[in-house]
Amino acid sequence: MKKPKINIERLKEKRLEKGWNKVEAAEFMAMPHSIYLRYESGERSPSYTALRDMALTLGTTVEYLTDQTDDDRPEEYLISAKDNRLICILETYNKVEEDGKQRLYNYAKKLHSDMR
Repeated sequence: MKKPKINIERLKEKRLEKGWNKVEAAEFMAMPHSIYLRYESGERSPSYTALRDMALTLGTTVEYLTDQTDDDRPEEYLISAKDNRLICILETYNKVEEDGKQRLYNYAKKLHSDMR
């Protein structure tokens, strides 16, 4: 499989949105910072697996980082089992009937709009 060509400007943009310097980004991505520096400088292209992990960590998609789309919103999110609050919300959502799911969704939308 051919390594995808990463858009280094988008990679940098997503890193800066997180407020991370390059060393912090490498730490969050669990890779040596020398490797991350090569990716962001364009000296080296990541494997698809590394690119997928980078996209998940940055909260975007492989397709966005490789110029296949201008939509940076992920279709899936990686949730850590250590985040007990989020796990509790998901478990509660899965246990309620459809009417309750709709009420939870409406409440979450209202909270989200109130935060803006």
